[in-house]
Amino acid sequence: MTFQNLEVVHVVAMDNQRCIGKDNDLPWHISADLKHFKEITQGGVIILGRKNFDSIGRPLPKRVNWVVTRNLDWSFEGVKVAHSIEEALKNSMDDVKSSEKPNTIFIIGGGEIFQQTISITDRLELTHIDLNVDGDIFYPEIPADFQKVASEQHIDDKTGIAFEFATYRK
Repeated sequence: MTFQNLEVVHVVAMDNQRCIGKDNDLPWHISADLKHFKEITQGGVIILGRKNFDSIGRPLPKRVNWVVTRNLDWSFEGVKVAHSIEEALKNSMDDVKSSEKPNTIFIIGGGEIFQQTISITDRLELTHIDLNVDGDIFYPEIPADFQKVASEQHIDDKTGIAFEFATYRK
């Protein structure tokens, strides 16, 4: 555990080029991936950037939502605000300890937040989407000290898009 005895987990879906977004939105809609994301994060504490929050448009239910923004005046009902990733990690500690997942904090994006936290991350819950999107937000390179420890292959019934749920650990 890298951050104050907590497991820091990135939860993200990305295409073959590590694209995670286009025009402040997901460039695909795969119901199984959204369900997978919910199963992983529900009952826990999530940290996300303000642009990512804006793309969702509301706090995610049954989770403590911490939004990182440089805007000192930004607020949103039902959301806790921090002005740096360090502040979010530090101030969310009590929430994490009293959550349903008391040893884990979930980082859910976007690109800048993932980049800032990859060095303290213990586990990656990645959905590899078999697409090549002309996107504008990308996940960082997966560091060499991560090893894939679990994998499930799927094909979306509606779109025919192949995807893989993969878990990586240091």
